[in-house]
Amino acid sequence: MAQNASNSALLKNALARGLVNTPGGFRRPSFVHVVRAGQSVVKRGGVSHLMDMATAALSEGPASQVAPKDPADQAGGWSAWATWNNQTGTSISSFATTWSVPTAPARHDGQLVYLFNGLQDPAGSEILQPVLQWGVSGAGGGNFWSIASWHVDGKGQAFCTPAIPVQPGDKLTGVMTQVAVFNDGTRNYNCQFQGVAGTSLMALGLTELTAAEETLEAYGVDSADAYPATPFTAMAQIEIQVGGNPAPLNWTPYTMQNPLFAEHTTIVSNANPGGGVSLFY
Repeated sequence: MAQNASNSALLKNALARGLVNTPGGFRRPSFVHVVRAGQSVVKRGGVSHLMDMATAALSEGPASQVAPKDPADQAGGWSAWATWNNQTGTSISSFATTWSVPTAPARHDGQLVYLFNGLQDPAGSEILQPVLQWGVSGAGGGNFWSIASWHVDGKGQAFCTPAIPVQPGDKLTGVMTQVAVFNDGTRNYNCQFQGVAGTSLMALGLTELTAAEETLEAYGVDSADAYPATPFTAMAQIEIQVGGNPAPLNWTPYTMQNPLFAEHTTIVSNANPGGGVSLFY
């Protein structure tokens, strides 16, 4: 996050200019797409589309250009995270993490706080993620916690299910599953919060997702009380399978450059299943 400017002011300026916040930064509304019931995301010819799953009709075809970066992205980003890169030679078949919805931030100033486990491609340009958020994003939301599944492609097109409110203390399990592999190397994935209707997002025709992430991401945070009123969130009961078998996990912790407050990552356990990563505010 930028320390020489107000992150809150940058965020508010971006919203005043009509930009939309997503995990991954600010985007023009034309680059953010809500995936409704009966729809999936499908990549054809390197371009992601919304597809009607019953008829296979493309109901929306986003432009092929790359989403432009915006100075408002300096209002935040990944604050603390842990990464495991799959080098087993066998693709990740599933990735699950359980965590509890934290207490609300004491300060409500338009900030966005995201917590998620996610899968990225080797270049780090494409991600699939079941996301818990505080604030308003392209999925919806407000001054409360809500959940949605997201897919952001290599061109910066962001797709999400509608935000569903949740309560502090609710236990969440975010799960991503590889459901098909094709001869050209592309794959189909499903992303959802286990047992929560309306959070399932099917993403078809993706390149292999090889990097597992446990992440705290935030925008518009200028004071510690804009974070949840708790020291950390425990990302727990982590289970990653490769080819249907437990992967040999060895998480690497990361923290944003020049942390504003106490943001950092602690690896609790590399066990699989049952591992844990703590994301500190």
